[in-house]
Amino acid sequence: MMFRKRRGLQRREPPKNEGALKALTELAEGEKGVIVKALGGFGLVRRLADMGLTPGVEVKLVRKGSFSGPVEIEVRGVALALGLGVASKVLVKPIKDEHHD
Repeated sequence: MMFRKRRGLQRREPPKNEGALKALTELAEGEKGVIVKALGGFGLVRRLADMGLTPGVEVKLVRKGSFSGPVEIEVRGVALALGLGVASKVLVKPIKDEHHD
């Protein structure tokens, strides 16, 4: 029996401009970033959206918990705490803070 080659089932490569993306947990304390996307299922993405964590929103990492504890972030003027697993699935593009608060 002969099998035909399937067309269009090639593995998708990530876009080249995503090389500068970091997980939210990789930001330093006080560093800001813009959310690019969340990796996860529909439930997780919806829960993050309900908290205001949507693509294009600026976030600031306020504090990292010790011993793999939660990370505290500030988004839209509100402080939130995310577990390390959830925060590691949020991809951000770090931004340089040109003006000092």
